[in-house]
Amino acid sequence: MMYLVTGATGNVGREVVASLLAGGARVRVFTRDPGKVAHWGDRVEVAPGDFHDPESFSRAVDGAAGVFLMNGGGGGEPFRRLAAAVKARGNPRVVFLSSLLAADPEFRIGRLHGDEEDAIREAGLSATFVRPGAFMTNTYQWIGSIKSEGVVYNALGAGEFAPIAAEDVGAVAAWALTTPGPVGEVYELTGGELLSVPKQVGLLSRVLGRPIRCVDVPVEAAVQGMVRAGLPESLAEAVGESYKALRDGRAVQLRDTFERILGRKPMTFEAWARAHADRFA
Repeated sequence: MMYLVTGATGNVGREVVASLLAGGARVRVFTRDPGKVAHWGDRVEVAPGDFHDPESFSRAVDGAAGVFLMNGGGGGEPFRRLAAAVKARGNPRVVFLSSLLAADPEFRIGRLHGDEEDAIREAGLSATFVRPGAFMTNTYQWIGSIKSEGVVYNALGAGEFAPIAAEDVGAVAAWALTTPGPVGEVYELTGGELLSVPKQVGLLSRVLGRPIRCVDVPVEAAVQGMVRAGLPESLAEAVGESYKALRDGRAVQLRDTFERILGRKPMTFEAWARAHADRFA
């Protein structure tokens, strides 16, 4: 059977592709830039296109037994058109990458993902929802300051959370795509250990064998930095909301979903950092 993966060049999407290929599945990737998926060679089928071109997405869905769907198309009505395109092309199984915050409409990021989950349900799709919390790959935003200053600027204070590896999210998504079972399920995912940013920095410092300082900054400064880096202001402010919740200790969540599904512990942050140390070196 053929499985379509959107967002295949992203941190999670590429891990979904890797897990599907490791399991012997046929994979089609939907991408704006085929050159970015050339490293897979003939192991994947490439479907060029863009979420803003619904016809290209419809063609990519055609014949797929399952679709790994990222949020795209700008939300709202454009996203509903994407959901309708999946329904019209045989209603394959859908695994939607949502957010742990989708259960909490207090947060704008939660409302965005919740609205897209609702659009999928309203379209009558055979869907499963994967809701990860914070990603270990969020630490990639530290790379520039680590390399230039040996510093991580921390807007989360001592707030603790349970970051999860993209590899683990990809493994659960691939399992949900290929394993027959009930639709409509929601899988909330976190890593297996509660960490603060200072604890992450300490582990990363040990892995890299170099000192890294952790410097507290206001959430507002982090939001301004995201805007300067090119993130739309509304999205940067939405991220800032979740930062404040973490800083205030209002978002401590730990789930055992990964272990229950796959029968093994999720990757620790230290193990993940060792696997990706070359990105920070």
